[in-house]
Amino acid sequence: MNQRCGNPNCYAHEGVSCHLGEQTPTACSAWNGAATETSDSAATEDATARVPWSGNALGLTDLATLTPRGRHILVGVLGAHDAGKTTLLLGNYLHLLRGGEIAQSQFAGSRTLAAWESLAAWTRFDDAPRIPSFPPHTPRGTGRVPGLLHLALRGQDDSHRDVFLTDAPGEWFSSWAIRADAPDAEGARWTEQNADVFLIVADCERLSGPGKGGARNSTKQLIERLHNHVGLRPVVLVWAKSDHSPPEALKKAIRDTLTRCIPLAQEIDVTATRPESLEAALSLALRSVWQPQLATPIQEPVTHTSPYFAFRSRHA
Repeated sequence: MNQRCGNPNCYAHEGVSCHLGEQTPTACSAWNGAATETSDSAATEDATARVPWSGNALGLTDLATLTPRGRHILVGVLGAHDAGKTTLLLGNYLHLLRGGEIAQSQFAGSRTLAAWESLAAWTRFDDAPRIPSFPPHTPRGTGRVPGLLHLALRGQDDSHRDVFLTDAPGEWFSSWAIRADAPDAEGARWTEQNADVFLIVADCERLSGPGKGGARNSTKQLIERLHNHVGLRPVVLVWAKSDHSPPEALKKAIRDTLTRCIPLAQEIDVTATRPESLEAALSLALRSVWQPQLATPIQEPVTHTSPYFAFRSRHA
């Protein structure tokens, strides 16, 4: 399709439905006003019903259409390059495909099935020349916000939550940990500002290898940076690839930093060789924010202690 809608929030040119609800893009006034070339085939376009999303990773415009329908949870997944962030997310999607639950909640839909399936394709035995593998590194790109993967979950009490999971390149968080206003860390800053709960992914394989000192320092820097912004939001430290065993002194140094900076943070060991551990990490994060926090009680100040001042006349 050569034409593009004049409405910047509409993506009908990508094959999704009209932002204003028209059956075909050519029936929309914003589409007709777009100063782009047309064709005879576009004028006779079949009035086929389409869904209002593409199935790819969500952006800010997509959030605006989803968040009003109910309570939503944004999970910020932080960690260095190749720490296992995408594998952690994919493990939970595959767990739901098998009929499993996350935080005692069942799968109730997704607006990013195409994105999930593009990741899951790497793990499947459906291509003889290519053996299953872990999903590839998330490209760095130039986006100002991370790609968001979506899961709709329904709890045992019929409560519904839209869960958004950040899938961002680790380079963003490495830059942000060193310098909060780094030009290439805008996506990390957006995650820090908007997330309801955080998963910090520490790479046990790297913490056990030749560069373990640098991996320890970068993990500590990330914790210290998050400490300046986290407030009362829950944090879970995920020891990814836990089938590797970092030196205890090194893990203690990271734990000491976590205890000092974010004392209420929780920890969990995960590895792809135990898929249930991947689900347990996300469940731990979601359970901490599934129910909204209670509103702060209104405190009425006491200005006088005499009962006389409690009297109110009908004529006052």
